[in-house]
Amino acid sequence: MWNHDRFSNEQSFMPLSVTDFQSQGPNPRVLVVDDEPINLEVIANYLEEAGLALSVATSGEEALGLTAELAPDLILLDILMPELDGYATCRRLKQARTSAETPVIFMSALSETVDKLKGFDAGGVDYVTKPLVKEEVLARVMAHLTIALQRQKLQEHNRDLKRLNAELQAEGDRRCQAEAALEVADRQLSSLSQKEAQRWGIDAFIGQSPRMLDLLDEIRRLQQAVRTNVVVLGESGTGKELVARAIHFGSARSTAPFVPVNCSAIPAELADAEFFGHLKGAFTGAAANRKGYFELAHGGALFLDEIGDMPLALQAKLLRILEDQRLTPVGGSQSKAVDVRVVAATNVAIQSRILDNAFRRDLYFRLAGYVLQLPPLRERKEDIPLLAEHFLDQLAQEMGRSKGRMTREALETLQNYHFPGNVRELRNLIEYALISSDGRPIAPRHLHFIADPTPQAPTPPSLAQPQAVRATEPPFPPPTRRARPGEHERMIVDYVRTAEQVTNSECQDLLGVTHHRASYLLKKLHKTGQLIREGERRWAYYRLP
Repeated sequence: MWNHDRFSNEQSFMPLSVTDFQSQGPNPRVLVVDDEPINLEVIANYLEEAGLALSVATSGEEALGLTAELAPDLILLDILMPELDGYATCRRLKQARTSAETPVIFMSALSETVDKLKGFDAGGVDYVTKPLVKEEVLARVMAHLTIALQRQKLQEHNRDLKRLNAELQAEGDRRCQAEAALEVADRQLSSLSQKEAQRWGIDAFIGQSPRMLDLLDEIRRLQQAVRTNVVVLGESGTGKELVARAIHFGSARSTAPFVPVNCSAIPAELADAEFFGHLKGAFTGAAANRKGYFELAHGGALFLDEIGDMPLALQAKLLRILEDQRLTPVGGSQSKAVDVRVVAATNVAIQSRILDNAFRRDLYFRLAGYVLQLPPLRERKEDIPLLAEHFLDQLAQEMGRSKGRMTREALETLQNYHFPGNVRELRNLIEYALISSDGRPIAPRHLHFIADPTPQAPTPPSLAQPQAVRATEPPFPPPTRRARPGEHERMIVDYVRTAEQVTNSECQDLLGVTHHRASYLLKKLHKTGQLIREGERRWAYYRLP
């Protein structure tokens, strides 16, 4: 077909001229049907001068065949022909799918009105009388070709509109589905936030001792002070992250993220990218933009565990973000605003770190809008029975076992123990005892202590001495000072030489460190070939080569 663009914005009808047809590319094809050769020759001359493509037929049957084959743009049809006259030929053309829309102009010497009406009734669009006048024939041909072209353009436009309407309808349906999904996601997020708040709320704390009740009051006050940064101090295993989560999930920030970060487990060379994010191509391996911890925690809370182990260079950058509430990703030049509450925790003597110039004093004051000191378990021993009962319930459900029962002797043994690993160590003791007792009442012999169970005072004669897993296991009290370089690694290797193997939990209790720190040290010893790893995940343990 020829170019339609010329007609897309026409405001009034204007037939194509001969020059217009010649400039449109492939010319329209006209089929001339007449049984008189002289008539065909005259009309052919007219149309060829106009630059139109021409086909001829000398009968109605031949015209039907050529129309199906060539699909002409217009047909000039004589009426008086033998066998199949022009009226019958036109009716059959209009019944065929391929030619139903092709305009037909009758040409005949019959000039009576009744003859013209019969032509229109048969499906013709115009009627010219013989003898034919060149200008009249060309004017009518050009006019009806233009009308056909505009009708075709209108049909295409309508199809485009229908397609666009269908696409808009589909887009509307997708938006409705997306909005419904977002609404469901919002409800789910709200439900998850509520579950998180329940899981990490005040009710998650077990204990009725005065120290614990005072701590809960402090947490409630901090839940209302949503912009106050907090430092949580306490020994390993006292529940510093639990306190941080309770502060967050009980506050107005609870629907925003809580992002926990172990500062001691982040390599110094990756610290900037991990905390502040990076742009694609900022360094080797930066294949895409990535948000850092601060941006991920926007609107919520960032929990910085082991803050005392943060490198000094990173401390300066952290201080600037806390002061300006803006960050710049690695490789970027534009800063971004962030709204983050920081809850920092450490089990080291942070004041000593400040005096040793290992921790910035100004950063500490920026972090320590409020300081929480968590009591060790040995200072709230009246909570041990409640905690033991809670862990028995929890672990029995997790293991699919029936709930165990502690004998009076086992409970008294626990209350006389000094718990260097605090609540985490108590949970590990209960887990081991629940397995080793195998459904029987838990007795002192089922309690597996790593540290000496009686460092402060002798056990009363009426109580049985707790037994270790291996008779050869020596007592390894956790360090009470900051370890010298390599000291923790040597302690682990010495322990394995005696006990034959060590797990992550045993390493935590041995050194008084977090799960992440113990994992780091064990992996380091494995990587350097000093230990061999056996098993996977929570069943993994390490032994000597």
